[in-house]
Amino acid sequence: MSRQFLPVLLLLLRASCPWGQEQGPKSPSEEPPEEEIPKEDGILVLSRRTLGLALREHPALLVEFYAPWCGHCKALAPEYSKAAALLAADSTAVTLSKVDGPAQPELAEEFGVTEYPTLKFFRNGNRTHPEEYTGPREAEGIAEWLRRRVGPSAMRLEDEAAAQALIDGRDLVVIGFFQDLQDEDVATFLALARDALDMTFGLTDRPRLFQQFGLTKDTVVLFKKFDEGRADFPVDEELGLDLGDLSRFLVTHSMRLVTEFNSQTSPKIFAARILNHLLLFVNQTLAAHRELLAGFGEAAPQLPGAGAVRGGGRGS
Repeated sequence: MSRQFLPVLLLLLRASCPWGQEQGPKSPSEEPPEEEIPKEDGILVLSRRTLGLALREHPALLVEFYAPWCGHCKALAPEYSKAAALLAADSTAVTLSKVDGPAQPELAEEFGVTEYPTLKFFRNGNRTHPEEYTGPREAEGIAEWLRRRVGPSAMRLEDEAAAQALIDGRDLVVIGFFQDLQDEDVATFLALARDALDMTFGLTDRPRLFQQFGLTKDTVVLFKKFDEGRADFPVDEELGLDLGDLSRFLVTHSMRLVTEFNSQTSPKIFAARILNHLLLFVNQTLAAHRELLAGFGEAAPQLPGAGAVRGGGRGS
């Protein structure tokens, strides 16, 4: 090789392989880190790139698909953040997240989102079969709906003290008395308990508790701090526990015999499927009307199968 080309060749070699630098595979520590998922007010903000990561990192993940212009989404936003804070405070292992649907059309299409807000609950990284969220839109309701999915939906009662403490601590308590907790009727009971968020549920197989409450066979009992105080739903020994029948029973008997008709109670009144209603319109500022209402309440227990409903308020 001619000497006049040697310096050029050495210069090219030095440029392509700097002195002291190894040319080989990168060590694992040099791999780029996974993208960090941003948060807003305690809520993960997901995109097409980060949803898969969130599903891997969070075994229980609630995803809200929202639109920035949606009024219902704006109303939900503060309640959603409060729910995240409630769950974090009691160490419930659930993560709340959100996706801007119009900005992430691939995700909206993948999960069949046609309206906003739409919420879906993902378990154990399963991307193909999320559960549709059908619960309340206020913070405590959202939190309780999730608690009953990642934890027990009914408390296991072992003795009289535990049962009495549960009954005394809530206005509406449902206890399933089952001689065999492996029976499929128990699964039906627990499935109902997951969604009946306005009631607290317990279950037991203890003979002593059967005896304490005067029971000899499988029965679901509703304890309440009003009217007759208790309503029993015996489990059919041949047909078993029917979810629809039990649900209607609890809705009907969890209402007071005289229930005020308003925007909060009307869905429950109609869900009870009571065929006959007596509707009383009163002005509670008038003594005569208050007396009439008292008589209405006394008559209600004598009208089986009818719902006594009080309509009106101060100005009616």
